[in-house]
Amino acid sequence: MKFNRPLYYCSECKTVVNELDQLLFIEPETSKGFCSERCIEDFYNPLITHFENLEKKIREELSIGHEMIRSSLDDKSLIEAVISEPGEVWQNKNELNESLFTYIRHFGDYSAVVIASVYNEEASFVFFRTLTRSKKFLEQFRSPERDNKQIPKSDPERSFSEEDMLFMQELENKKSRLLADLLIKRTDNDIPFEQFTDYEDCFQDCLESPDEVFESKDKEGDTFFIYIKSFLRNGFNFFYIISCLKRKDTETPEDVHVFPVLAFPTMDVELVRDFRSGSKIAAGPLKN
Repeated sequence: MKFNRPLYYCSECKTVVNELDQLLFIEPETSKGFCSERCIEDFYNPLITHFENLEKKIREELSIGHEMIRSSLDDKSLIEAVISEPGEVWQNKNELNESLFTYIRHFGDYSAVVIASVYNEEASFVFFRTLTRSKKFLEQFRSPERDNKQIPKSDPERSFSEEDMLFMQELENKKSRLLADLLIKRTDNDIPFEQFTDYEDCFQDCLESPDEVFESKDKEGDTFFIYIKSFLRNGFNFFYIISCLKRKDTETPEDVHVFPVLAFPTMDVELVRDFRSGSKIAAGPLKN
């Protein structure tokens, strides 16, 4: 490296990189680039805290406190559902031309809110998420500028049917039952729950190229597809398992769509054997 070469460095840890494409960006037209996702999180953590404190303050002012809602926005699949198919999108821009987007999706008697940055026309970093039944609280998120471009182009005025809402609730119920069953079956020396996020990079690989896929029915008669894939990482063998609920497309009944309900890593061969139930099938025709 010479003194006369262009200089690129991480906005958080100031690590110097050789090329611009080695930096990660979450905002358009900005000089803020990062060498890793960890640096992105560290850099924006004060803003995350700001939104959390602001939520607490506004809830106290509106006297609504904490709301007991069955769904959870800690579930990544629900966050993705809000961002990919929102009912409302609002843009909040400051005088530095920096923008944050608020995604709102309505589910039955409650609404989900996600505040995120957008880069290359996709949500790039989530700053805040919450669930609420309060119309007054929901109004606090609507800014002067509505952005209909962020609503899916295929159907910008789409309203979610009661069937869609019931299905999302069903996914949450299935997840709770599967998680409770997993708690009973797993051994104490298996991979700890707090480390599950360290294995999330296995999710897409397991879904797209599983070693095995099994089809089975639960007690309610609903069809599940179980994706199983083994991994070797730094000499350490483990399995990744994804349980998916089947849902037929009402418009094209010949198509089968599967929705992830629970995904987790495990070292327990007996647990893996327990998930190898039902009929072994090929994963080719399934749409995820």
